[in-house]
Amino acid sequence: MKLYPNVSILFCVWSLSVLTIFYFGFSSFPHSGLFPNDFVKNLANWDGGHYLGIAKEGYSQKYQYAFFPLYPLAIRVLSQLTQNFLAAAILISLVSTFLGINLLYKLVALDFDKKIAEKAVTAFLFFPTSFFLLTAYSEGLFFLLAVATFYFLRKNKLFWATVAASFASATRLVGLAVVAGLLIEVWTTQGMNRKNWYILLAPLGFVIYCIYLYHQTGDPLYFITAENHWQRTLVVPGVGFWETLRQLVSQGVNTNFNVLVDFFFAIFGVGFALRSFRFLPSGLASYSLFAIGIPLLSPTLLSMPRFLLPVFPIFILMALIKRPLIQCSLQTFSLMLLAIFTALFITGYWVS
Repeated sequence: MKLYPNVSILFCVWSLSVLTIFYFGFSSFPHSGLFPNDFVKNLANWDGGHYLGIAKEGYSQKYQYAFFPLYPLAIRVLSQLTQNFLAAAILISLVSTFLGINLLYKLVALDFDKKIAEKAVTAFLFFPTSFFLLTAYSEGLFFLLAVATFYFLRKNKLFWATVAASFASATRLVGLAVVAGLLIEVWTTQGMNRKNWYILLAPLGFVIYCIYLYHQTGDPLYFITAENHWQRTLVVPGVGFWETLRQLVSQGVNTNFNVLVDFFFAIFGVGFALRSFRFLPSGLASYSLFAIGIPLLSPTLLSMPRFLLPVFPIFILMALIKRPLIQCSLQTFSLMLLAIFTALFITGYWVS
């Protein structure tokens, strides 16, 4: 795989900057007290602890079935070399992010130019929740698999696109959005035929996990039940917006800052997903819409800033903005939020 010096330099500057903010925030700001006073261990706060727990002991609690298996499985395998689960988790995130942004650069450059491609990578790394790519979270791995799917699709390597999509569907539930984008793109450009029938195997990773859940719980869709632990149930899309607005009105904005942030990012995501149908191929646009739509099937907008991170078509659209003032303003605002969110996360506060 060809690597690009400008992308590599940007990655190094970004990663060192985020790590610096992590360290400065950890050593300078008050902690929540919810996690050990250990800098390295705090890179696995919140969901990171579940991923590490699953990697070490398997699914010890039924509510952990909400976490799809590929990332913890990869941690377990790599830990045989690193002899440390957390080191394996962070290494997977780092390598996946590095390879993913190089693939993103190549994908965007195919349809636009290198300048737009570099802007898309920059917008991605500057996004306020990009610090998760340096933690024990599955965002980095999923991002790589999502970009790889559409890169191979763009290069007409359908077999490898199918493999990447299958792995994505075993990494997170929104991997089904990757599958949907792949199928829609092939259907609208080539049609289904004897030569590409195997793309129907794209959700294989998801199917295998459902079979596993059936053997463990008797319910192949038990991950939906497991989400109840986090107050997530299936509702009509839009209910989450209404419930969030009602909460903001009844309790006040000052006491619900995280809720307000989730609401803002949800609107931002939906707006860009709809806009993608105007500027991007049907597969990428469909992926954006489904990737944002699946979390909106819940009565809460919790974690929307993090859920938007792997939806890379958003950053292609941001790179296509022609007005320098708007681009500069977006990047400045993103960097400010990135610094704040990074410091909050490492000190044990909930961010997304």
